[in-house]
Amino acid sequence: MEKLERNLIDNILESEVKLGRASTPVTFYYPESSLNELLDCDSDGLSMAIAEFRRNANNHLGNVVIEELSKEKGRYMIKIPIEGLDWVHQNFKPSDFMKDFICNIRKTDNTLENISELFYRYSLDVEIKKINEDEWAFSFRDEEIDPYVYHIEQGIFGLEYHRFTKESYKEMSTERKGSEEDDYKK
Repeated sequence: MEKLERNLIDNILESEVKLGRASTPVTFYYPESSLNELLDCDSDGLSMAIAEFRRNANNHLGNVVIEELSKEKGRYMIKIPIEGLDWVHQNFKPSDFMKDFICNIRKTDNTLENISELFYRYSLDVEIKKINEDEWAFSFRDEEIDPYVYHIEQGIFGLEYHRFTKESYKEMSTERKGSEEDDYKK
């Protein structure tokens, strides 16, 4: 299975856990750098890689639409038709970790320490980076449990998260100058 297809499936499953099963097409947005990573190509080969992905994905995800946004160069819209959502729903289930994480991240009294404990319930081999007092990054070293980095911020309205591939997060962290990262060990 291609990395982009796996990522789309995971995004669809995450959406189902958060919002329930969609009855209309679902749209996701990706920066060009993420598509390059997930399609194993560079910017020059991106349009050819997109065309090949669409041909291969058509058998199960349906007629996936992938278009660069005209007003936001370098940002792409990916629309999954309802038959693709049905295929994902019939063939894949969200992991126990994903369900538990989404249930817990929504709790208003939750803390970054509580989320740390949640990760450790699934594995003792967890990487946690404390970006600052209110911002941490969590990931499992065993990608079979979950292959993503969860960047979590403690705000006045509770916890918010963004999920990244490890490569995208590493690239983003490298670009993020001026912030000091301390490893947090439990």
